Amino acid sequence: MTRIDTRLRRRRRGIFLLQTLVLVLILAIVSTGMLWVSFGRHILISRANEAESDQQLAAGAQSQVLACLDQTTFGSVDCRVPRAAAACFPASIAGKKVQVSSSGAPPNCQLSVTINDQ
Repeated sequence: MTRIDTRLRRRRRGIFLLQTLVLVLILAIVSTGMLWVSFGRHILISRANEAESDQQLAAGAQSQVLACLDQTTFGSVDCRVPRAAAACFPASIAGKKVQVSSSGAPPNCQLSVTINDQ
């Protein structure tokens, strides 16, 4: 009888260890998934904030450019940016290079403000 009892105890112990191992594996998979989702959310929020910041920088640069052009004949006589106005354009905003270009013919002039990281 003692042989049978020890076999059952060993089998129970083996089943308990197997169940524990499976439970730990499931907990590890769930916790890894939760960390992955949390990290992904932080990355997404960071990118959204950076995009919003870039849009605000572009709006600020555009307002400075338009303020310089308001004092010139841009759009009524010629679509080229006058040199006097180009001198007051911002060269960079928050460490990002600002480039201004124009195209079209009066009165349909188009002004393009580009902000680069370089």
